[in-house]
Amino acid sequence: MAGIVSVLISFTLYVLTHWAVCRLARWRPHSRVINLLWLCFLPVYFLLFYVVARFCPPLAVSITSPLGLVDLVNGLCLNFLLLLGYTYFFFLVERGFSLRLMIEIYRSPRGKLTIPELQEIYPYDYVLDKRLGQMEKMGYATIEEGVLCGTAKGAKLAAANKLVRKVLRLEQVMP
Repeated sequence: MAGIVSVLISFTLYVLTHWAVCRLARWRPHSRVINLLWLCFLPVYFLLFYVVARFCPPLAVSITSPLGLVDLVNGLCLNFLLLLGYTYFFFLVERGFSLRLMIEIYRSPRGKLTIPELQEIYPYDYVLDKRLGQMEKMGYATIEEGVLCGTAKGAKLAAANKLVRKVLRLEQVMP
């Protein structure tokens, strides 16, 4: 139980620190910020685990006992799962294009937008340029003289994605 309590405290501190970094700094890319901060907070988890396991009588456990090690590893697993969930949530909010469209619809005076009105806010060229720029920046494609070329990294990602989509029967139907 000391691991769970320790990870809840350390992860809360992590999220608050990440919030402060996002509000006060323009540190990019976000994935590095999320991962580096999480790695910086691992020692905080270990310190909190030590303090809680040693000095909190209801949660006291010997760190060197098998039960103490299981408690420690349990907290680490929970910490990692919380990181995955938080990362998914963060990038859904930060990059989710469909979510951005929903926000624009909600912000419109009538609570609805026509396709031409949406195209004024997010022109097709803007969306395509942004997506292609991200693909190039992440190393999935290169753009040379107006020609988009896939990279080995992009091919591996596409193959993995195709396999997962096939296994889960998520084939995209194009209109």
